[in-house]
Amino acid sequence: MFPNGAQVDEDGKTIVRNLWGGIKVESRIGADGQFITFPDEANRSAAEGAATHGFFYHTTDFLKEAAQKYSTLGENETFRFRDIQDEGFIRDTLDFLTNGNYTEKDVAAMKEQMEDVVLELAQQIKDGKEFDLSSVQTKLTIGNSEIGVGQLFELQSLGKDLEGVLNQTSVGQMDSFAYAQKGLTKSIAEYYGKNYGAVGEMFADGIGRLYEKSIQNVQKLNNSMNSGYGGIGWSQKENDSVHTGLEISDLFANLDCSSKDAFMADFNEKLSDMRTLVQQFGKKYNLSDTYLGIAGDMANLMKYIQSVIR
Repeated sequence: MFPNGAQVDEDGKTIVRNLWGGIKVESRIGADGQFITFPDEANRSAAEGAATHGFFYHTTDFLKEAAQKYSTLGENETFRFRDIQDEGFIRDTLDFLTNGNYTEKDVAAMKEQMEDVVLELAQQIKDGKEFDLSSVQTKLTIGNSEIGVGQLFELQSLGKDLEGVLNQTSVGQMDSFAYAQKGLTKSIAEYYGKNYGAVGEMFADGIGRLYEKSIQNVQKLNNSMNSGYGGIGWSQKENDSVHTGLEISDLFANLDCSSKDAFMADFNEKLSDMRTLVQQFGKKYNLSDTYLGIAGDMANLMKYIQSVIR
């Protein structure tokens, strides 16, 4: 209990009584009606080998809720207990971007920065403005580099889209589009990452690690089929389709990301190389281009990359 009379902190601000926020319990269904994957579930899947990470599954809701609470404070007031549900977000952010190379000091520093972020967002509410992360001036420190919170969530959104592609793992058929798209995730991350400084490079490296894990998962699945999974052995044709597919992934995983023109020129060259690989596979097993769907896959890849690269 507080003694009679107002208390002040070391900065001379009046302490406003509030309850410790505890642990937030989220709904399993989002505002759009879609089922929500919790960050801790993604992390458990990652520990079991999936190409995912909890970093991609945090929303901005915790910032909106905290800003709403802090907007009730007067100019010279502060809460008794810090009330921002950001622990999981901070740890997942640092873990993904630094590849686990962070300390409790880093966590504490970002907590202080996140409180400043919330205070800026709270001021937006007081001023009658819309919630806008892009206008927040406070920077977050990650691996000795800085990034704006709006930029961080832009990278997170891109990463979630790319992560969804990486976890579409199947073997046995020649799906050149899927294999090419898998490789493109790595190049797309590098292409956009360079616009976000050192943290963008960390992001691209993180997607690169997930890409390698995704490739390993394809290889593991292929090996399990070779061992007679379900009592049915894998034929040489099916093995060759996987090996060709992985070659296609590798083609697109290392595109020239120095500029849009360089990226598209390299993409078009690799598209031609992909057609050659698929045709070589088809010739070996007497499969036509039409049967393998190479023309359609190439057209769909062109549409996809034109929608992604700006």
